[in-house]
Amino acid sequence: MAQVIRALNSTGIEQFRGCLARLRGGMAVDPPLALLQDRNFTSELPVEIPIDAQPVANRLELGRFLCELLGPLPPDEMDRNAGLWAWMSLFLFDQVCPVLRDGGRRPGQDYRHIPDFSYRYRHRHLLHGPYQVYRRHGPLSILLLSGPLNSESALYHEIASRQDLVANRGVIEATLSLYMDRKRGAPKHGCQATKGPPGSIRRFVRVLQQLDVNYDIYGMSGKDMIDLLPGEFDAWANRGQTALPL
Repeated sequence: MAQVIRALNSTGIEQFRGCLARLRGGMAVDPPLALLQDRNFTSELPVEIPIDAQPVANRLELGRFLCELLGPLPPDEMDRNAGLWAWMSLFLFDQVCPVLRDGGRRPGQDYRHIPDFSYRYRHRHLLHGPYQVYRRHGPLSILLLSGPLNSESALYHEIASRQDLVANRGVIEATLSLYMDRKRGAPKHGCQATKGPPGSIRRFVRVLQQLDVNYDIYGMSGKDMIDLLPGEFDAWANRGQTALPL
């Protein structure tokens, strides 16, 4: 049954925060879904938007869904209303914090569910992060937003945690060309490993930061960036990934 989207107020957020703390402590508690429409714990938004808790397959689909759903809201509501995103996290809690085989949940840190808009953590919210990436890049977000709703990939973290990179279309294009396995529709094997082969995503970010000293990488296309990369990236670039139909 559809509900109308609201925003958790400060009291509602603290109630939600308490639930997350109990889950982290190993307690078997249900998410406080009764808060969602309780006027003592929520406030109205300037636009009435109904929502159904339909399953979302992955983070790319999530980003698309959120952009379409929340499009009528003013930009300030989208980018600064922590209560809105906390409400959305609670509403979709079974997807962003699913019940595991042992019957428990692993919510992680609060910023995954209650947004922290500081520079260090703003990309870590499991809903607001994919929304922001998809709003910027649309279907080109396919690689950064691969994977399930309840986790973020190394590709996403390395790029989205750096505003200068995630805002750069050329960086997104180059990342796709290097690391997207078109046959599998997923990241290439080994590209996200901490101790992966030369030319992994972590090395790519470090090289971009070095190139930025002498080149205007923010005005480059993805192809131009790849042309500047050292030889260790050739094995990634030569796997038929230079054009990705989206």
